[in-house]
Amino acid sequence: MNVNVSEQAKRFEEGVRTSAHRAWLAGLGAVALVEEEGKGLLDSSKTFFEDLIKRGEKLEARSKKEMEKAKQEAGRVRGRVEKNLDQVTGEIDRRVTGALHRIGVPTRTEIQALTRRVEELTARAAGRAAAAAAPAGVKVYHVTWADEQWKVEAEGATRATSVHPTKDEAVTAARELAHGQEPSQVVVYKMDGTVQTRYTYEPADA
Repeated sequence: MNVNVSEQAKRFEEGVRTSAHRAWLAGLGAVALVEEEGKGLLDSSKTFFEDLIKRGEKLEARSKKEMEKAKQEAGRVRGRVEKNLDQVTGEIDRRVTGALHRIGVPTRTEIQALTRRVEELTARAAGRAAAAAAPAGVKVYHVTWADEQWKVEAEGATRATSVHPTKDEAVTAARELAHGQEPSQVVVYKMDGTVQTRYTYEPADA
């Protein structure tokens, strides 16, 4: 009777230890499973992220190509439009010019050229009048505005002595020429051809 009880207690103790060990192993297995699943999920997420990057790079490259193609096409269209516009504008100008010539009306370009010519002739006429007012034997230099520049012209010369971008430079050059050739005179004109001032140099001023 006592032997049976002792054996039963021993067997019960072994059963408890076995069950506890199996439970512990099951816990270890659950931990391992979680780790493996987690690693797999991480690997899957990394692969998915890298796949998204590759897809994005392909889309970006395709978008750049399409954008560059669109820019090139826009440039070609703009070039054709500008060329056609120039052709149309040129044709209109030719037709308008032809019509104006047929009825005897000068174009704007012709009027501008004529105006510059009239201004130059006016300045020359004023210069001759000023020269006539100078005493005989006096060397006269004229500072006039013509052809978008200031000119220094010696009386009686067929060509300008010098040309300058500013009036002050032209006046300085004319006065330097007049010095040393006394008696002499520098006649300075306004842009409209009227006399602005005169500088007279006598031999005593040398």
